[in-house]
Amino acid sequence: MIIDSVSDSKGSVSEQKSKRTSLVGLIFSWSLNDVFNNNLFKDKVRKIPKTFTSLEDYFSSYTFPLIEETRADMCSALESFAHAPFVQVISMEDSMPIKLTYRVVVADSTQSTSNPGRAETYTPKDADIFVLSEFKPKHLSELTRNQSSYVIASVLSAGENDTLPPNHMIIKASRSVVVEKDRETKRLKKPLFAVFLMNMTTSTRIWKSLDLESTLERNTSIIEMVFSYRSADAEGRNKSSSSVVRRSFEDFAIADTDLHNFGLNESQLNAAQACISSRQNRDVSINLIWGPPGTGKTKTISALLWTMLAKKCRTLACAPTNTAVVEVASRLLRQFRESSWGRSCRVGDMVLFGNKDRMKIDDDLSDVFLERRVKRLLTCFVPVTGWKHCLDSMADLLENAVSQYQRYLTAKEDKKEQTIKMTFMEYVVSMYNRRATNLRECINILSAHLPTASTSLENFKHMNQVLELLKIIRKLLYSEDTDEGKLEAIFESTTEVECPSIVSFTDLLCFMEGNQESTLNLQVARCFCLQKLKFLSKNLNLPNIYDRRSIEDFILQRANTVLCTACSSFRLQNVKMEGDPLELLVVDEAGQLKECESLIPLQIKGIKHAIFIGDEYQLPALVKSETSDKADFGRSLFERLSSLGHEKQLLSVQYRMHPSISKFPNSNFYNSKISDGPNVLSKEYERKYLPDQMYGAYSFINIEHGKEGKDKYGRSLKNMIEVAVVVQILKKLFKASVTIGRKLSVGVISPYTAQVKAIQEKLGRIYEMYDGFSVKVKSVDGFQGGEEDVIIISTVRCNSSGSVGFLSNAQRTNVALTRAKHCLWVLGNGPTLTKSESIWQKLVDDAKNRGCFFNANEDKDLADAVIKAFVELDELDNLLNMDSLHISRPRQKNFNRASGAVSGPSSSRNRTKLKH
Repeated sequence: MIIDSVSDSKGSVSEQKSKRTSLVGLIFSWSLNDVFNNNLFKDKVRKIPKTFTSLEDYFSSYTFPLIEETRADMCSALESFAHAPFVQVISMEDSMPIKLTYRVVVADSTQSTSNPGRAETYTPKDADIFVLSEFKPKHLSELTRNQSSYVIASVLSAGENDTLPPNHMIIKASRSVVVEKDRETKRLKKPLFAVFLMNMTTSTRIWKSLDLESTLERNTSIIEMVFSYRSADAEGRNKSSSSVVRRSFEDFAIADTDLHNFGLNESQLNAAQACISSRQNRDVSINLIWGPPGTGKTKTISALLWTMLAKKCRTLACAPTNTAVVEVASRLLRQFRESSWGRSCRVGDMVLFGNKDRMKIDDDLSDVFLERRVKRLLTCFVPVTGWKHCLDSMADLLENAVSQYQRYLTAKEDKKEQTIKMTFMEYVVSMYNRRATNLRECINILSAHLPTASTSLENFKHMNQVLELLKIIRKLLYSEDTDEGKLEAIFESTTEVECPSIVSFTDLLCFMEGNQESTLNLQVARCFCLQKLKFLSKNLNLPNIYDRRSIEDFILQRANTVLCTACSSFRLQNVKMEGDPLELLVVDEAGQLKECESLIPLQIKGIKHAIFIGDEYQLPALVKSETSDKADFGRSLFERLSSLGHEKQLLSVQYRMHPSISKFPNSNFYNSKISDGPNVLSKEYERKYLPDQMYGAYSFINIEHGKEGKDKYGRSLKNMIEVAVVVQILKKLFKASVTIGRKLSVGVISPYTAQVKAIQEKLGRIYEMYDGFSVKVKSVDGFQGGEEDVIIISTVRCNSSGSVGFLSNAQRTNVALTRAKHCLWVLGNGPTLTKSESIWQKLVDDAKNRGCFFNANEDKDLADAVIKAFVELDELDNLLNMDSLHISRPRQKNFNRASGAVSGPSSSRNRTKLKH
C-alpha cells in the first residue's frame, strides 16, 4: 500500500487523517515503476466538485489530485535526469539522532570542477528532493538498470541559513546509504553525486494546509464561506452586496475621498469602494475583481492597499508568483513616496518577504524587503553598539563633557604619552561628531524600518527632532562666536536655561532664529536635546533580541501591510501578531492560483475579508498531470466562485492595446464588455514602425510552407521557417528603430519551448548591447502580466490535418494576443489553423474579414529568408517541387545554394494569394 492514510477515497476521513504521513514520506515509498506509472492514482483521483458538503469533504477533494500531481512532477524531473543540475558529495555522516538522517558536505557549486561543461550547477536548498547517484547524470538508464540502488533524499536544512556552514546540509534519505570514507580526511572514497529533481516547498505547505488534524492554528471562518458557497446563494448575496454598495457610496463621498487621489476610472473606483464597503458591513466577506488585460488591476490593488494602510487595516497581499508580488510592492511603495497625505503611515508599516534570488530585489525595494530590513535593524538591536548605547553615549557627552575631558587628560598623563593633547573644544567636537554620526544612523534606520505599531508616534516625533537638534548643535560648535572658555562654561552648567517662551520644538526654532547670541543658542539646544534623549531612553526600548529569526518575527508581528507569495504566507501561520491580527487578504493574479494553494493564506488567523483580483480567461495554474488536470486541480477559487454566479466587479476600460489589437480578444473572450481608453483611441497612440501594410497595428502573416518538427528530445515542437521569418522581421525593426532614433521594445511569443529556444539561439546576444532596442523571447506563460510595444507570435503548427494540440487552449491564446501595445503580428500557417476548429480558426477568419491577412511572400525580405531557411535545412528541392508553391521566388540570374542568397530582379506583382 503506497499511502496508508488516504488509500481509500471512501470511508472515514478522520480515520484517514489519523494515519496521514508526510508528502515526502509518500515519495520515499514509491519505486521507480510507481513514479513512471501514469495510472498509479488514476482510480483514486476524483473530479473536484464545484460545491462541497463539509469542510472535510472540501479538503479531502484535493488530497489525491495533489499526490498525483507530485508524482507527475517527479516523473517529469526524472525524465530530464540526464540534463539535471548536480553537485558532488564530499562527505556524508550518519551520526544524526534521527533514523536515515545524514549530515552532508558537497563541493562548492560555484566551482565548475564539480560540474564541468554544464551551464547550471546545483546549490542545495531547503525542501529540495534529489537523487543520490554514483554517476554523473548522463542517462536515465543509469537509475533504471539497478532499481535497488535508487535512493532519493530530502534536504531538511541547507547551508543557506545561520545554522549551517556553506556547502553543508542535513538530509533525510529514502533508505540507508552505505559509503566508504577515508579514515584521515573523512572524504568519500568513491564518487557520489546529488542530482536535483524538484523542490517540495509549495506542495508540502498545501499538504499541511489540507490536514485538518495538523497542529496549525488555522482560521476556518472564511474557509467555511468559501466551501459552502452555492449557485442558489449567488442571487441573494449579489442583491445584498449591491444594496450595501449603494448605501455605502454616499458614506464614502466624505470618508474615502482618498481613493479619488489615485486617478481611478469609474469601474476601478466602484470595485475598490465595493470591497471597502464589504469590510465595513460584514463579519466575513469575499470580493472578486475581474481584471481583463490592460484594465489597471495593479493600479486598483495599490489604491486599495494604500487606503487600507491609511485606515490601519492590517492586510496581507499575495500573488502566485514572486514577479507579481514584486510588481504590487513596487507600485505600493511608489504610491507611498509620491503621496503627500499619508503622514500617519511609514515605510516600516510595509514589509515584503520571500525568496531573494527569485524576487530580484533592487535598491528601491530593499527598503521594504524583510531580509534587508532585519540586517539594518540588527545594528540597532545589538546592545553594545546599538540604539541604547548611541542614545546614552550622546546624552552622557552633552551632560558630562567636562568630567569626560578631565578623565581624558588624566589618562594621557598616566600613560605619559608625548602626543599633543586636545583642547576642550577639540575634544568635544571630536567626540560629538563620532557619537552624532552613530546616533543619526541609528535614528534613520529606526525611523524608516520600525513599524508604527512598535512604538508611539510621539517617539517617532522625538527622534526626528533629535536629528534636527544634532545638526543645530554641530553648526553652533563650529560657530566663530563659540570659543574655548564659553564652551566650557556652557558644558559646566548643570541647570536648564530658563526660557518660558520655549514650550515646543517649534518655539525653540523660533527663539534661535530671533536670537543672535550663538552661546545662548547652544546652551538652549544642548538642554533641549538632553531632554529629548532622556525621553527616548525611557520610552523607546527595543526588545532584547539579537538573532535574525526573532527580529523577523518582531517586524511581521507589527507590520500593517505584508506582501509575499501565497505559498510564502505559510510562514505567518507561526507568527503571533501583536495587537489586531491580519484582517484582510488581497490576492493578485488570482486566476493563476490553484484553489488549494489559496487555502494557505486564507487559513491565517484573523483573516475575515478576502479580495481576489484576476481573470479566469487568462492562464490558469500549471498542472503537469493529465489526470489531475482533468480533475480540475488547477482551477482557481476565483474561477469556481465565478462559475457559481458570485458577483464580480469588472474593470471595464483597457489602456494597453491599440483598438485594432483589442478588438478580437474583447469580442471572443469578454463579450465586448471592455471599452478602449482615451489614450489608445488617440491618434498619437498609433505607431508605424515599418512601411508596408503588412506591418500595421494588427496582422496575420501566413507562412504557407512552414515545417513543424520535434526538438532533439522529442518533447516540444519548433518550426525553423517561422524562426527565419521572426529573425528577419526583427532585423527590419532594428534598422527602423536605429534610423529614426525611436526606442522600441519587442516581445516574441511562442507556445512551444523548443521554438523559444530556437529563436533565442538564432538571435544570440545581438540586440543586448543596444539600449534603445530590446527583444524578449519567451513562452506564453513567461509573458503573463507583461507588455511590449510590438509582439510577434510564432504559432509553429503546420500540418495537413489541422492539428494544433495545446495551442488550442483559449486562455493561453488570450494571454498571447493581449501583450502588445501598438503592434501585434501573428505568424502561422493559415490552412492548418483554419482546419483546427479552435479559437485560431476564428482568428484567421477575423483577420481575413478585416483585411489584415497577408502572405509572408508579399515581403521580398521574408521570401528570401524563407528560401534561405529551406537551404539551411537542405530541403530546397522539396520547396521547388511543390505543386502548390505560392512563394513568389524572385526571378534570378544566380542562386547560391551555400549561402541561400538570391540575386537578380524581382517583381512585386509576381505573387499568388493563398487559395481558399
